[in-house]
Amino acid sequence: MTEIDFALSQESPTDQIELVGTVLWNKAERVGSFKKLSLPERHFVYIDIFESEINQGGLYHFFYNASGEFTHEVLDAFYTIEAMESASILNLALREFIEIPIPKDILNRRFYMKNLKPKALSIWENLDTKLIDCKEDIVGLLITYIKTHKSKFEY
Repeated sequence: MTEIDFALSQESPTDQIELVGTVLWNKAERVGSFKKLSLPERHFVYIDIFESEINQGGLYHFFYNASGEFTHEVLDAFYTIEAMESASILNLALREFIEIPIPKDILNRRFYMKNLKPKALSIWENLDTKLIDCKEDIVGLLITYIKTHKSKFEY
């Protein structure tokens, strides 16, 4: 039994996702970077990064920190797992930047954020609420995605 099989055998979907996350972050450490993981594994990691940042401080926190470097990868990951509502909300948030694609360089991104109009920040706050109220089952979508691409999650 692989570690991913073991993770997916857990009774609770939350436990499954948390254990998959642990497995992937351990694997990323072993190989030197999560960027060296398979594309399906990176999709998981991008969503994990996004969810963590959103829970700590919302969209502003996500874009402001190093995690904002992965904005477009997160968006792609949401589309890939068919989390269309989350993708739509993130897409609306990134449209508040005056430069698309969102700069990967943290200093450039922060420069643009410093010059955002108050209306943009208000839009982000409303989108934060939409993310919180979103009924989309990200955990379920991720589990389905992992099971569908399990051979790419082997560790």
